[in-house]
Amino acid sequence: MTGSTIAIIGAGTAGCGAALRAAELGAERVVVIEQDHPASGSSGRSAGVYNIQTLDPLDIEIRVRARELFFRLERDRDLHLARIGNVRVASRDSDMARLAEVIEIQKSFGADDSQLLDRAGLQRLVPDLRTDDLAGGLLGPNDGHLDGHMLCEALLAEARDKGTELLSKAELLGHEVSADGRHVLTTSREEVVADIVINAAGPWASKVGHLLGQPVPLIPQVHEVIQVQLPRDLGYVVPMVNLYMPGQQGEALYFRQDGPDSLIAGMHTYVVLDGLPAADPDKYRSKVEENYLIEVAGALTERFAVEDLGFKPGWTGLYPLSPDGRFILGPEPGDPTVITCAGLGGVGVTMGAIAGASAAEWALEGKPTTVPGVTALTPGRPTLSTEGTPA
Repeated sequence: MTGSTIAIIGAGTAGCGAALRAAELGAERVVVIEQDHPASGSSGRSAGVYNIQTLDPLDIEIRVRARELFFRLERDRDLHLARIGNVRVASRDSDMARLAEVIEIQKSFGADDSQLLDRAGLQRLVPDLRTDDLAGGLLGPNDGHLDGHMLCEALLAEARDKGTELLSKAELLGHEVSADGRHVLTTSREEVVADIVINAAGPWASKVGHLLGQPVPLIPQVHEVIQVQLPRDLGYVVPMVNLYMPGQQGEALYFRQDGPDSLIAGMHTYVVLDGLPAADPDKYRSKVEENYLIEVAGALTERFAVEDLGFKPGWTGLYPLSPDGRFILGPEPGDPTVITCAGLGGVGVTMGAIAGASAAEWALEGKPTTVPGVTALTPGRPTLSTEGTPA
């Protein structure tokens, strides 16, 4: 469908990734509709971590392809990557066995830089980390962090060079289907007529889905970041240290170097947390709660043996999670000309560009080609039932 007009709702990482891929594939017209400015939602309020250190083979493949894109944008578009390293920490020997398997999976996708660390190697990497109860970890030396705004700018710059249009400050107000089956999108700036619509609206994907007549089950939950002041130069750069093992219940500590004398820290998860309400993306809490600050400060003090750390609130953002914790990605069963790219949770910056690219491939090629396995993530699957999930 190279002669198609593609309208993309949302200029976060996923929407910008979709725009670039749609332009590459020769869409006649690509229009990105953004209610504010690029990366103004979750992409711009992220901790900015990128890594390939996870367990599920499909997720690993998406992350590897995303990192390849980041490396190219670093070379061609001056995207700054802080390659401070990322280590997924293992508490048990059984976790170490799983991480060893991950290395082989990564290699099958062309990534061969990860290193398995035993407890002594983990201690050498982060000398101030308390490791007596840890088995080791998996290090990605070329992983690290980036700025979500800069990533979206780099993706959009390349997409616009290929003809993509950006409508910023354009709130989506209405939608109808014309007599010839095209989507007529009314925005606060102008009307857009499209053959295919990609809903990449992040935490707003449910609201957009409602307007499009294709509901998206989404549970946006507030997550917080705190800032940590270092009392002295540690003599090394603290990599991203993530103590959350995919599949575990609840959440776990992460922290990384931020500036020369500072860290950021928080609690991470891939899943919907019981007891944490769904947030309205238009009016969610913007301040870090004191009890969260105390919780993270206590966890970091216990794990990171540096005295006289200073703690202060950072910022909040939304994890737009699906009920089953997996992405919602693909054509809607009720209307395959509406393609959803949502539910990216706390890994939108890490994986969103390739999720968006896959949505564009569905729009223009009828199937995902960069990561064919994302067909497992299509809307309408039974595990997306919202029964029993937090209100």
